[in-house]
Amino acid sequence: MRRALKQGGVPVARRQLLSEPAKVAVAVLAVGASVALVLLLTGLRRGMGEQVTTYLRHQPPVLVGQEGTRNFLSQTSVLPESDIAKVEGVPGVAEAAPVTQGYAMLALHGKHILTVLIGYEPGSFGGPWALAEGRDPRDGELVIDETLAEEHGLKVGSLLDVRGAQLLIVGLSSGTSGFMTPLAFTTRTTANQLNDQPKTATFLLVKPQPGVAPATLISRVDVAVPGVSALSRETLAAHDRAAFVGAFSEPLTAMTTIAASVAILVIATTIYSATRDRSREYATLKAIGLTRAGLLRLVGLQSGVLAVAGTALGVGFAIAGVRAVAAVAPKYLIALTARDAIAMTIAAVVFALVAGLVPARYLANLDPATAFQR
Repeated sequence: MRRALKQGGVPVARRQLLSEPAKVAVAVLAVGASVALVLLLTGLRRGMGEQVTTYLRHQPPVLVGQEGTRNFLSQTSVLPESDIAKVEGVPGVAEAAPVTQGYAMLALHGKHILTVLIGYEPGSFGGPWALAEGRDPRDGELVIDETLAEEHGLKVGSLLDVRGAQLLIVGLSSGTSGFMTPLAFTTRTTANQLNDQPKTATFLLVKPQPGVAPATLISRVDVAVPGVSALSRETLAAHDRAAFVGAFSEPLTAMTTIAASVAILVIATTIYSATRDRSREYATLKAIGLTRAGLLRLVGLQSGVLAVAGTALGVGFAIAGVRAVAAVAPKYLIALTARDAIAMTIAAVVFALVAGLVPARYLANLDPATAFQR
């Protein structure tokens, strides 16, 4: 017994924790709920950024737009078809695929749904990268996001009014829900007719030849083709995130900060109270030979166990929350990462140790008889 006490042994820590299972369960639940809230808010913010850049993430590393272009989603860019051949002639370009991108407001069940309409060349890249049902569109046809279709009872074979034109839905795409603006795909000819801008493109999606770095190709295009701006996929994505997620960034950051502060307080209060509640037990252990270092190790071990268990439960809660959102409202993406879970675990353990060791140091310096009188 004395050897276990000197070492701050695990049996003592385990017995103390299991002696009051109700209190331990409440402590773990409190920590878990706080951790889950922080993870869900962090994942929601990241999910917004990923949805805004969904289309760009599936495209080649270089895009070419009209001179001065900075964004993909909110930039007015019009390129003449003559620029396609000019860009394809730049050394290092393997292929340049034109796309016509713009917004289309859909009237569905009394609601106006804003979509991003992508017109691309059949047989080339730039169209839907994954079809849940149906086929790629031809002129006068449309592929829409499967989540949008499910929400509004649309299916393959339905007609949809797009800017006054009746387009036949021939496919449903997956992974294209976007953020507030789901993606829809048609041919570039159809998109240009809807825009009343024939023989134009909004962007060129450029594939570099093997061994040619995107930065090198960007410089070559900017020099060789006047009136255009070549940008990396990552640059455009960053600008789109800033433009579209920026409006929600401050409120979400404030909410996440508040949630993190609450989590810290809950963890600290829970562990602090748990340690103070065992002051008589610690005094007894000290009276029968537990050293000051052993007491600190014992409290640190118990605090760490509660923090890790609470964080693990919180991660489980967060995963369940993500699945629930995906089932109930699939158009919203909550992107959880292992890095977030690890960061929360480390933070929880640190704050738990601090909260537990503060009263433990006081008890370690306290005479056992005095502790029994408190």
